[in-house]
Amino acid sequence: MRTKNSWGSVIYDKKRHSYRARYQNPHKPGAQVQRVFADRLTAQGWLAQEKQLVEADKAGLGTWTHPSEREAERRAENERNNIVFRDYATEYVENWRRRDGRPFEESTKRKHREYLAHLLKADFVGKSIGSITETDIHRWLEKPMEPHPRLRTFQLLKSIMGKAERTGIIGRSPVTMSAPKLPKSRQAQIPVATPQELEAIYHGMPEYCRIAVYMGACFDLRINEVCALQVRDFDLERKLLHVRHSVGKGEGDRGFRRLKATKTLSSTADLNIPDGMMPMIRQQIGDRDGDRMFIESPQTGGILSDPALRRLFNRAAKDAGRSDLHFHTLRATAIDAAMHQGATLRETMALGRHDDEKTSVERYQRASSERLRELSNQVAGFLLPQRRTREDVERDIAEARKRLAQLEAELAEFTGKDGPENPRR
Repeated sequence: MRTKNSWGSVIYDKKRHSYRARYQNPHKPGAQVQRVFADRLTAQGWLAQEKQLVEADKAGLGTWTHPSEREAERRAENERNNIVFRDYATEYVENWRRRDGRPFEESTKRKHREYLAHLLKADFVGKSIGSITETDIHRWLEKPMEPHPRLRTFQLLKSIMGKAERTGIIGRSPVTMSAPKLPKSRQAQIPVATPQELEAIYHGMPEYCRIAVYMGACFDLRINEVCALQVRDFDLERKLLHVRHSVGKGEGDRGFRRLKATKTLSSTADLNIPDGMMPMIRQQIGDRDGDRMFIESPQTGGILSDPALRRLFNRAAKDAGRSDLHFHTLRATAIDAAMHQGATLRETMALGRHDDEKTSVERYQRASSERLRELSNQVAGFLLPQRRTREDVERDIAEARKRLAQLEAELAEFTGKDGPENPRR
């Protein structure tokens, strides 16, 4: 049996004992929209509601969408109302990856969990993710927190809400405010080391690891990159240092130090070995083969951990009158020395292997290799202890003899004029 009026129809299905309500799709002529109901009254009620939506669409008072789309939106809305921010944020951090899909290092994961712990103290963490407002976030930002964790936690929140928006879980991210400002870094205010201070620290460290001072200062290496160097990383014939690893803990940021990937892709690089560093490096390597560590632990003969090297450096720096100096400050020392030698911004970024996304990589690739080698020698020549060579002494003797001959000739001239018995008065 069919009930038909001027708009749509309701048809009774004898086999299924149900009622099918249908009408013409207003956006696709010839197509029909239909739904099945258990009784006629409900079917007619649905048809009347659909008629109102279609008429509102024609009058420009609304936008008609297919019932399937509306039902999907309602399901999504229900899901949003059921997703608690705490659960979503925790899952996000546990599955966080780099932009290229690689997992973060364990030390970085540990930091992410620290920032998540700060974030989970917010009052809104028990709310559904779709119900969090800008006001909620402003109230959270008003609470006391150290500047650096506040910024990193805010950035984490922005990243979480950004993904929720991209995946359709929320319509719009409530994180619309500017990021909190950081005060000027204390480490950035530490004066760089002078050549004299570097030499004092060098001699204040144990002989087996003192070369780390100049590896940090002349190559702009991080402390965990210095600890990761193997003999095989040095190509002494071509005067190149291959930076391929850093050291870090294992899964879960636990266990002994081991070789890992460098901090960033741009940190992996081939660096020019300055001429002034060659004798020092040859002496450090000795007759060891390529598998051995460049700086070995005196206890195990394997990797010297970065905390152990840092303690030795800090002690030597304190004895040298620079207790404020960090090993990381040696990177600033290298860049400062390069700038004093006339390096351009592009060249200092290449030497420092700074990761400024694509721009930094492009600048690194375009930097002149000849200029970088020249610059490496200049930086090392400025920072390394100045030791006189045989050629330096012979040159000074030749200049002294020349000067002495000039003085003797001048004295002879006086003797000829005044006579040995009559000196000029």
